[in-house]
Amino acid sequence: MLMFYLVNWPDRDIQRYSWQVISQTISIFCAVLLFQGCNGLVEEHFIKGSTPPMEVAVDMGQMLFWLTCMQIVLAITSGALSEFFGAENNMEKVELNVKSWSVLFSHVAGFATINAWGSIQQEYLNGSALQALLIVPVGYFGLLIIYHFFDVVREQISHMDDGEKDEYEMKWDEETEEAENDVAGLSLSFLTVQALRYGISGILPNQEGIESWSDAISHSSRQCHILMGCGVVFFMLSLSVVNAERLLEETSQRMERVIEILNNYFTFGLSWCLFYGVRWGISATQFTDENALLMVSIALFLSVVSFLMIFVLDKVEDNHLFGEDSEIAEGATEKMISGLGILIGFSWEQSFDTAVDVVAIGLKHDCPPLISKMVMSVILVLIVFPAWRVYILPMERELCEETTEEGAQKALLKRYAQQHFELFVQHATSEDDLDRAHLLMKRHRRNAHGLPHPGHGIPGGLKHLMVTSSGIQEVDAPEEHDKNARD
Repeated sequence: MLMFYLVNWPDRDIQRYSWQVISQTISIFCAVLLFQGCNGLVEEHFIKGSTPPMEVAVDMGQMLFWLTCMQIVLAITSGALSEFFGAENNMEKVELNVKSWSVLFSHVAGFATINAWGSIQQEYLNGSALQALLIVPVGYFGLLIIYHFFDVVREQISHMDDGEKDEYEMKWDEETEEAENDVAGLSLSFLTVQALRYGISGILPNQEGIESWSDAISHSSRQCHILMGCGVVFFMLSLSVVNAERLLEETSQRMERVIEILNNYFTFGLSWCLFYGVRWGISATQFTDENALLMVSIALFLSVVSFLMIFVLDKVEDNHLFGEDSEIAEGATEKMISGLGILIGFSWEQSFDTAVDVVAIGLKHDCPPLISKMVMSVILVLIVFPAWRVYILPMERELCEETTEEGAQKALLKRYAQQHFELFVQHATSEDDLDRAHLLMKRHRRNAHGLPHPGHGIPGGLKHLMVTSSGIQEVDAPEEHDKNARD
């Protein structure tokens, strides 16, 4: 019920942030369910009882599998392979299709990448926090090599038919690179926070970031504050990247990509640090010994605190408390709100994942936990993903587009259209008011879409008259008409 209040809040910015949080939470939820279900089967049949090199090899192969699937799915949904699978003529539908699959597979591939580089961190770089941190540059350059290979393949496929890249092939390339940047930011930030947690507490969590119960409740308040302080450092570094991006207006495509990866890296790092810092603090209270209840409590606490912070930051931005033209303050506000949204998504994803584990264990006498977890994951994704794709993602994109000049014009047009509709359904509205409202609606529509006045091209010297129920009135001529008359 609280979500109904938020998505219908009078402030459009609050509506936008609310839909973004819902969208991020559900996309992460679907991705984790898919990956965890598949990874459980892989661990049972290929990794269990094997040597560390074999485990690393299998995890790396799983990462490459999901990255390849991401490339193929985006190629199909973007229409780049239209000669084999057909293409959607409506570009808006193409963008929505490719965005939905891009978000889902980038998160799945991101968690697979965490698992792959995390296995190296667990097996070979677990001697100290500095050793654990070495996986970050190794993972970064490893991903760059993989991305370069996929980029070469995309270029060859794009030029295979006519030697040129059409708009669908360009969309494929654009969305795939954006998804790859998300994968890098998500995975590398998690590995960094793993090393930070190791350095602060002396305990290296497992590949999924989970500690034993005795370790989870042993962290002091000082350790919690240090980890959350690291999140503040990530936030400050993200602002420096935003400022560097503004200063370097003309940069190479490769440099732009590095900046985008750093952007994602610091934003995700902020969310991971805040999440695990709060988790340490709440776990240390030992108010429950049930992991499911603990995770739901953490998710509720983070959701309430994060939304309160979002309200405060939105008011700060709306009232220009840092100045009318303070781009740095505006960028800081947007970054913090983005990080808080991802934080809420992470917290509920952990709750969902824990809940599925609890149900699977409860059914172990009737069905092996791995099978029941895989079946539940598939069923839940089949129910949740279409609803997210058809209803939630379009609403999020519509509200996000309102932040652009063109989107703001269309949003204004929709509000005028709603007012026009209300005039029509009210029986007390006079015909004269409806006539005037219709003419105003046409003017707003021309302004929103940049359409010329229908009087364009009419010779000068003509009077423009409007016929109403109260008589004939002279109205202003279009700008084009005035210009012709002056000429």
